[in-house]
Amino acid sequence: MYCEFFGFQEKPFSLAPASRLLYMSRQHWEAIAHLLYGVEDDWGFVLLTGDVGTGKTTICRFLLEQLPENIEVALIINPKLTAEELLATICDEFRISYPEGNKSIKVFIDLINTFLLEAHAKARKSLLIIDEAQCLSTEVLDQLRLLTNLETDQSKLLRIILIGQPELRDKLSKPELEQMAQRITARYHIGPLSKKEVAEYVDHRMRAAGCQHNLFPDSTIKEIHRLSKGIPRLINAICDRALLGACLQKHPIVSKSTFLIAAQEVFSDRDFSNKSRKRVFLKWGFSVIFLFTVMVLMYNNSVFQKATYDNDVQGQHTEDPGIKQTSPQTAVALLSKSQLASQIRYLRYHFWLKQNISINDPSADFRFCSDISLSTLHCILVNESRNYINRPVLSLSLNLADSQGMKFYSTLIALSQEGR
Repeated sequence: MYCEFFGFQEKPFSLAPASRLLYMSRQHWEAIAHLLYGVEDDWGFVLLTGDVGTGKTTICRFLLEQLPENIEVALIINPKLTAEELLATICDEFRISYPEGNKSIKVFIDLINTFLLEAHAKARKSLLIIDEAQCLSTEVLDQLRLLTNLETDQSKLLRIILIGQPELRDKLSKPELEQMAQRITARYHIGPLSKKEVAEYVDHRMRAAGCQHNLFPDSTIKEIHRLSKGIPRLINAICDRALLGACLQKHPIVSKSTFLIAAQEVFSDRDFSNKSRKRVFLKWGFSVIFLFTVMVLMYNNSVFQKATYDNDVQGQHTEDPGIKQTSPQTAVALLSKSQLASQIRYLRYHFWLKQNISINDPSADFRFCSDISLSTLHCILVNESRNYINRPVLSLSLNLADSQGMKFYSTLIALSQEGR
């Protein structure tokens, strides 16, 4: 419907594996090179894997078109078969006649071996390609391995290419299939397209279909890559629907809004909403983490500034290098609440009792502190103010030690009437 509107000769994003529309990315070139190596190689298997929709079948069709005429090909696209059914299917593909109703594996193998020897004598090669090979059972895979035993002194008579999803690699890694895994001479895995390759893929498909101008702006290409995750089959499905939507709206290009509507129709409503919800969640998640990080940094900075100020105050007094220093908060934590309350009340009494000590008396700190004989509190009187109102204002630099023997410094600058 939209082909005439946009000037296409054919649908550019058909889901059919049309090799003429194949976009040859670096990965596709390397995959085909591995397959051609398997055709020319006289030993073992070739393994091609890839996620669903990455274009494995299209590559296979492209390979078939490039094969020379001296190659006999058997292509199996439905490998959910028993060992007997697999051998019968191989005979059908190679046009080998066998007795009707035969179920003997030996009969099938003898007939296949005869065919391969005759082809080899005519300088013809025989190639077996199995698509969706992840569906093969362990028994059938082992039967395939036995087919590679059909050989001459110089080469194998049958070349085998297995094409499948990543589960095929996992299956071949099992201990019972180790002998077969050792016979794989080349393997390649196709991944999704990058953002740049998605743009090239879309442009290539449209030009191959006869359209010479760009219908998908950069903003739409970004959405194509995001929603399809670089999977060609999903790109085809979404772009095909987006072109139809743009045609119905009589738009010369596919806008981002039109594309998102098309994507919502391609994906189920639940899947599409989950994709959108996940994207919003990630945005909010990163925002919350960022704000939390900023708040932590601001809090740590304020704590650092307060600690620096406290250290500056305490640094006015001579420190004993042999005494381990701890913060006042840590020091208080080492004393029980009852011990601290009782000792502070005792200290308050002496503080007010000695309020008439002469500030100029050099022995004031000795006479003041000598009256305090507590097991966990020791003090040195430091005169930090010479302002007189009714009486001198004193601040005490306390050399404290707890019951564990941990020593620390603290500064007493005031005591309330309650002694707290």
